[in-house]
Amino acid sequence: MVHIASLALLASVALAAPTSYFKGHHGATRTEAIEVIGGNEAEVGKHLYVTGLRQTEIKKNECGGSLISPTAVLTTAQCAYGDWALYASVGSHFLNGTSDGERIKVKKIVSHPKFNMETMAYDFAILELETPSKVSPIEISFEDDAANAPGVTSVARGWGTTSLTSPQSNVLKQVGLKIWSNTDCQAAFTKLNDPSIPVVATSMICAGGVKGEDTCQGDMGGPLTVTKNGKDVLVGLTSWGVVCGEAGIPSVYARLSQAKEFLAPYLPKPAC
Repeated sequence: MVHIASLALLASVALAAPTSYFKGHHGATRTEAIEVIGGNEAEVGKHLYVTGLRQTEIKKNECGGSLISPTAVLTTAQCAYGDWALYASVGSHFLNGTSDGERIKVKKIVSHPKFNMETMAYDFAILELETPSKVSPIEISFEDDAANAPGVTSVARGWGTTSLTSPQSNVLKQVGLKIWSNTDCQAAFTKLNDPSIPVVATSMICAGGVKGEDTCQGDMGGPLTVTKNGKDVLVGLTSWGVVCGEAGIPSVYARLSQAKEFLAPYLPKPAC
């Protein structure tokens, strides 16, 4: 059976940290969100754009995000629901993020106008920051090209667990995940014969399917990147899934190539 949080549940926890819409882990609560299973510790100081979302300056991260301009953090609309995220922890290697990086107050939250809680389509949101970050933003790839084609290894990052039962990692972790075609991804879900699983839409990109390596129930909204010209490029956001770390079952990410118009006003302007 697939676990999907209801709108009623969302309304009841509007000011709490976000419930995971990651499905398949029955009884998941809103504070469990999505975490990285398997993988390894990310290199310190290399992926400073990875952002944690929290209710106060000193609380731990409850959702993930990516700095895409000095004053804008990109996350999922699920993470933005209820305007609970009052602070962004930018550039910290740690879950609590108080000894390094920046803690910046969120000024405004804007979700994609086409976001649909039932279908999970267009799972994007922007958090506008009160003061500019000093961290260099990550570049977004709005192209579906060879860099993020099926078979390419992407990387998901977050403050996750090494297993479903272990505590969240105190340090930033990463895991390599192969990208799937949407057709193959949908076929894998169809075999599960569960009508509650959303259809894999054009605003989604699938990755994973290797046993023991996945995003799962502490860092929803976090980045899915590929390497382009030797640097990280953002192609997706951790969004939803059916099971965690099972062979042949990928997880689903919000596809950035489908959000260009929505994100354009928040991106750095080209130099004249």
